[in-house]
Amino acid sequence: MDIPLLLNSIWSNDLYRKLILTALILLGQNILRRLALYLIVQRINVDSPYVYTIRKATTYAISILGTMVIIGVWIERLGDLSVALGILAAGLAFALQEIIGSFAGWITIISGRPFSVGDRIETSNIRGDVVDVGILRTTLMEIGNWLQGDHNTGRIVTVSNAFIFKEPLYNYSAYLRFIWDEISLPITYETDWKKAIEIMVGVVKKHPQYQSLLPQAEEQRRQARRKLAVRITSLEPRVFLKMTDNWIELGMVYPVDNDLRRTFRSEVSQSIMSEFTEANIRIASQTIAIVQFPGKESTFPE
Repeated sequence: MDIPLLLNSIWSNDLYRKLILTALILLGQNILRRLALYLIVQRINVDSPYVYTIRKATTYAISILGTMVIIGVWIERLGDLSVALGILAAGLAFALQEIIGSFAGWITIISGRPFSVGDRIETSNIRGDVVDVGILRTTLMEIGNWLQGDHNTGRIVTVSNAFIFKEPLYNYSAYLRFIWDEISLPITYETDWKKAIEIMVGVVKKHPQYQSLLPQAEEQRRQARRKLAVRITSLEPRVFLKMTDNWIELGMVYPVDNDLRRTFRSEVSQSIMSEFTEANIRIASQTIAIVQFPGKESTFPE
């Protein structure tokens, strides 16, 4: 077999020639990448924080260069190039859809301002205060989770900006800096429930934080009313009564500053308990009457 003739026939075949060139380019790309990394890393301290970034940047640059050369080997006409670029763009759009969605979400956040830095938001079961809005990610200081109330956990949470298109967004402070909270207390049927309601409402009204909140909340509602169809409700604390089989349940609803909900509830609850004790108002609790112990005969008459 004539080896030179065989090689010449293989090289003269357009498909075989392009496959061979592609293999050689990939081999050369790999050798060039290893050589470049070796030379660069030799000049930089191994413990430097920039080693990782430089390695990644070098790898990406050589890979992009090799890809462009391979495209040049396979594409010979301008029409074929435009088709290839279209296919490449479609592939990149599919592969980078999360990044594109995050960037589009950033544009929406900046232009539409559904929230801003400092707002308290909730999305995808994540609650926190917004501490940074980046091009691709929003950073939150987490609240809640394993802690009750709205206490800060100390963890930083980052979420993709694409969540603005996928998940519902709850903003605690976009237009109103206060929310409604509720304290529920069960009292016995023998208790003076009217006096209990009077005590609960009075404690909230006398609290300094509630008194300072009222004028601010009124102004915030007027501002929000200009932009949204906000229903105007009374800012007075209200108690709702519910009768159950075991007790009377009193649920008090009141406005409170977003950042002070847990503190306010604790202080109000302590004051209510103190005044309930002075007024001899009893808190109800569930009780169980045992009429017979297992394995023993009943001592009660039939």
